[in-house]
Amino acid sequence: MKKFISLITVIVFGVIPACAYGQMEIEQERSSLRGLNGVGFTINIEQNSALTDTSLVDISSIRESSKKLLKEERIHLFSDKQVRKSIRVPVLYLHVNMLSTRRGIISFAVTANLLQPVKLMLQNGQKTTATTWQNAQVGIASYDNISIIEEAVLGSIETFIDEYKQVNAAQ
Repeated sequence: MKKFISLITVIVFGVIPACAYGQMEIEQERSSLRGLNGVGFTINIEQNSALTDTSLVDISSIRESSKKLLKEERIHLFSDKQVRKSIRVPVLYLHVNMLSTRRGIISFAVTANLLQPVKLMLQNGQKTTATTWQNAQVGIASYDNISIIEEAVLGSIETFIDEYKQVNAAQ
């Protein structure tokens, strides 16, 4: 019985602080969205040659659907020219990685990162960019259900929009 009580004590005092730390990290990510007056947007799709040979995934369609969703939610999109011109523009960067087996199955990963300008405290305030918010999904799709990949991309953007609105609602 003493071992059981000791185990419970270790779990309560060992695991709960770790959960609290994870929750604080999520809140810090969300708070990094506060006060943004817009974002640049870019998407990159990486795929193996088995999938490149097919025309199943239309990157321009996914890019336009993504931009349309951000605009509908009144999130200002900086132009590509503005993004290239200034390090001060935060960028919502989506990376889609797909691997096809030629047997009709595609595994995929969608990662959304918000890159923002930061100063490195340990490098005398050197300026660079860093990921301050992110969302990731993995999944599998068949060739006849390829739209799942675009749905995952749009789902990541919707998560960004929801969290952006959450922290900017009072402003």
